[in-house]
Amino acid sequence: MTGVPLRTAARAVALLAAVGVAREAYFHLVSEPVWHLFDRREPRAEERYRAVRAVLPAAGRVGYVSDEPVSARPGALESDEWGTWLYQSAQYALAPIVLVIGEARTDVVLANVKEPDRLEVVARAHGLRVERRFEGGRVALLRR
Repeated sequence: MTGVPLRTAARAVALLAAVGVAREAYFHLVSEPVWHLFDRREPRAEERYRAVRAVLPAAGRVGYVSDEPVSARPGALESDEWGTWLYQSAQYALAPIVLVIGEARTDVVLANVKEPDRLEVVARAHGLRVERRFEGGRVALLRR
């Protein structure tokens, strides 16, 4: 039984390792440089909703309305993706407050819109007025 000479196998392994190192170096240094990752990153949900949290009650139920549809079930259509992300990030950042989707009868209602110019339309559609705006008008507290 004759096998591959040890020197040939060692060269093949070294070549494959060099290709792997070159690939990783290309990815991290050229394709998507790690030093640019923090330049494009959105603020964390806790940071985005910090000012909102300061004016909401510490716990309880708060209504939630948006200009984007929110999926109420896992694996929903992709058209609900943006609205669901907005809702989930707000719910995560504001817990233990419970955000009730589509509810406009609570004392305070949180509006979370993709487009700031739609905020007034969303408020009027639920019979509410904008009390205070956050995040450049994308997030707002609404009241009757």
